[in-house]
Amino acid sequence: MTPHEMRQKAYRNRTQANVLEESARTLRSVATSVRGLLSGIVGISRMVWQGPAASRFEQEADAHSRNLDTQADEIAGEAAGFDSRAAALRSEANWLIAEAARIEAAQAAAAPPGAS
Repeated sequence: MTPHEMRQKAYRNRTQANVLEESARTLRSVATSVRGLLSGIVGISRMVWQGPAASRFEQEADAHSRNLDTQADEIAGEAAGFDSRAAALRSEANWLIAEAARIEAAQAAAAPPGAS
């Protein structure tokens, strides 16, 4: 891979890292919005109605609330995976740029005087 190709790949890696980081932010926002979304329904239900139907509704709402919280945790976990991959891409991009500079410096040092 030439230094120019290395820089192009580094640019692509950084672009992909930016997309992953933005996606991770979106996923974390969704997870935050979903978490606890149904938790208040049971308390409100108890103030409005009682009896077997209310109890069943509250049990169902509580189960769905726990399910949403679990899904929010999974979404947040995916966001962490995106962040990890973005960090790896940035690290590789930094290495590629440094390596391209090292190769060019070595080539310049090996070139005969006056050659360009």
